[in-house]
Amino acid sequence: MSERRPGQWPVDHPVHVEPSPVPAPEEQPQQAPHVELPVPAVRLVVTVDLTGRYDSHDQVSRDLYEQTRYSTDCHTAVVRLGEDALRVALSLGSTIASRFFLSARQVEIHVPAGTRSAWVAAETQQYMRHYADDHARTIAKTRTPG
Repeated sequence: MSERRPGQWPVDHPVHVEPSPVPAPEEQPQQAPHVELPVPAVRLVVTVDLTGRYDSHDQVSRDLYEQTRYSTDCHTAVVRLGEDALRVALSLGSTIASRFFLSARQVEIHVPAGTRSAWVAAETQQYMRHYADDHARTIAKTRTPG
């Protein structure tokens, strides 16, 4: 047994610490040349099919909402309208524009051939412009000058 207490080094055998050799400065490794990978131009498209059987405007609005509720931003929204949706939906252009005016750059409206419902596309465009202008004015009012 030694006469030292726990945690105390023996005096007769000091610990010698050898300094570690300093490594020589090495040359910096060569970096790989900068490579740019081409990013393909991807356009996200949301397709909404409103060609089913509808008896009320609420059914059309609900179906439009259900089909677009997980859609975020997209490049193009394609909305296919059927005879029933055109017959029962009131201000369908406003309803479609309100769903896509912040999230889509383009909205395509497809109506059945031979119908007189091509006005829906023009109405949608008009509401899209109106909603976008109103949104821009609102944002400009909320920002602080300077």
